[in-house]
Amino acid sequence: MRKMILLITMVVLSLSNVTAQVKEGKLIFERKTNLYKMITDPEMRRNIPEFRSEKFELVFNEQATVFKTLPNEDAPDPFANSGAPGSGGSRGMGFMFRMPETNTYTDIASQMQYEARSIFENEYLIIDTLKPNSWKLSDETKTIANYVCKKATTSVAPMAFTMRIGGFGGDRRGGGGGGRNGDTTKQADRKPKEIELVVWYTEAIPLSIGPDTYSGLPGAILEVDSDNGSNVISAINYIPKYSPKELKQPTKGKKLNRAQFQIEMQTIMKDMQRGGGMGGIRISAGN
Repeated sequence: MRKMILLITMVVLSLSNVTAQVKEGKLIFERKTNLYKMITDPEMRRNIPEFRSEKFELVFNEQATVFKTLPNEDAPDPFANSGAPGSGGSRGMGFMFRMPETNTYTDIASQMQYEARSIFENEYLIIDTLKPNSWKLSDETKTIANYVCKKATTSVAPMAFTMRIGGFGGDRRGGGGGGRNGDTTKQADRKPKEIELVVWYTEAIPLSIGPDTYSGLPGAILEVDSDNGSNVISAINYIPKYSPKELKQPTKGKKLNRAQFQIEMQTIMKDMQRGGGMGGIRISAGN
């Protein structure tokens, strides 16, 4: 009987110890963006998939995190058959969809972020504090990547982005470089003032961390659902081992805060639109 009690005690202590040690490692995330919610034109929809998928990794310990894009050369181009130059399409109307690669370092104690971005051959280093969210906690649970998670919600301003829809070398029916749809931009007054953000976090990883700029909860955020499925990023795997070299703070690039970066991006996009730019669809996203 004593041996049985001792064995049970050792198992319980062992499990408790394992849980307490989940304070470093690597989480693999997959993000699915609903392109149909951004592009409503029926003809365009016929030439693109509904969802675009990307993978990321969040390397973390108790001091810092690095969230970055994982290379995926085998991933199909969602606009490969749209008629863009080199895509093999033949409809005369071409599209491009380019989201910048992510490389974001977060100092957990100071809540400072250092995000490296490369935009049209320009290097930027965005340095700013994390914006706290007012989370509403729930007792609802679900399992993500083998971790039991709790639900939290908040409302946030939608991501700022501009979109230009046009053709490469002119559309047969519209003529000129702008294509039949010309230059269309999402206007601020057409956007909702706020969108719902639903996240799921696990207390089994007791660090206030998460993908991208999301944090501020009593555990690691493993899923973020922005605007009812428009953009969903979910953890799909946890890897306990990582190299210390992976937790490296970026240092290169023109130093700006987020507000300054958004102003610079707006200027670049306006200049490109006035000059005809590269045609197609161009999206500049930011918080």
